[in-house]
Amino acid sequence: MKKDQKAIVENNSFQWGSGEEADSIRTLTSSELTASIKKMLVGHNLENGVWVFGYGSLLWNPDFKISETRAGVVSGYHRRLCLKSMVYRGTPDYHGLVFGLDQGDSCQGITYRIEQKNLKTELQKVWEREMFAETYIPTWVCVETDVGNVSAITFVINPQHEHYVPDLELEEVAERVIRAEGKCGTCHEYVQNTVKSLHQHGLRDPSLEQLLTLIEYPQITNNLK
Repeated sequence: MKKDQKAIVENNSFQWGSGEEADSIRTLTSSELTASIKKMLVGHNLENGVWVFGYGSLLWNPDFKISETRAGVVSGYHRRLCLKSMVYRGTPDYHGLVFGLDQGDSCQGITYRIEQKNLKTELQKVWEREMFAETYIPTWVCVETDVGNVSAITFVINPQHEHYVPDLELEEVAERVIRAEGKCGTCHEYVQNTVKSLHQHGLRDPSLEQLLTLIEYPQITNNLK
């Protein structure tokens, strides 16, 4: 990872997917998560390890052992604040919003390689974090990078999940981002860190930048109406 990215790295002391809040929405046990990983890897050559594509908090806080990092683009999906967060960036009383990969367009992000010897432990960490409530669908995608394409696992939004919210207006998204806070901090910090991390890797997300402008410089947005 780039040295200047250290400024926004989070070192969380709690275990991902743990605690009463997580258990209240949990649908998969640790053993079921392990089975999901094994199913995901069937038929894939694991000699060089596995790549994981990050587009949200994995950008600045992957929290698993990484042997290589590459910036890249996934086509066919875009980053979107479309998932209610009851634990990490919100509460059951006032949910926040976190990213999912939704259908259409493209998404810039970072792909991380986990060495073969670390696959069992490190993928378990990723699954405990992302899949304990089945709000995502683990999916193999092609990531275009400057040094060639790689096949990577990423987490696409589960459109059948009750916490999927696809039709929010920009103003409603902004209000949630401003007010919501959970175990990992505020929703506003989450969005800010995502944009900062993208910029540090020379990547962009115009929709997120527009959202932050609306939140942090509302007078500019009003003047453009």
